[in-house]
Amino acid sequence: MKFQNLIDFEQAQNWRLQLIISGIAIFAAGLILPVIILFIVQFTGYSEVLEEFTKAAVILFLILKLPDLKWQLLGAIGFGFLFGLSENFLYLGQIFTFGDWSVFEIRFLLPLPMHIATVLILLFSALAGKKYIVLGLIATIFLHLYFNSVIANY
Repeated sequence: MKFQNLIDFEQAQNWRLQLIISGIAIFAAGLILPVIILFIVQFTGYSEVLEEFTKAAVILFLILKLPDLKWQLLGAIGFGFLFGLSENFLYLGQIFTFGDWSVFEIRFLLPLPMHIATVLILLFSALAGKKYIVLGLIATIFLHLYFNSVIANY
């Protein structure tokens, strides 16, 4: 009986360690990837496509590895929030540079829910089956394109 308790304890410790490592990786991805994407987009364009492919990769390689739906949802929401927040700080530099505070609200507050929504769409499409992630990816690219076109016309 004591041996079984030891195994259960080790499994619980491994699960906690996996959760901590995954959380750190998701946190880092949410904050660092927008900076990398911004650098690449300067040469290629197509920021929406690149961003959504990047989010899909994080879903597939990090968030789906979390132990259950509750942690996957928390990871996805946290990643989407941090991704949007990091991107917003990059745009905040432009607002300070050009002194155009009229775009602060539309450029700083609205992208957060959009990024969370696109990450959740990708998560749910991946949970429905990995073959559905392509449909989710197409949907999020079009949602992001639409969002950016609305923002550009504001």
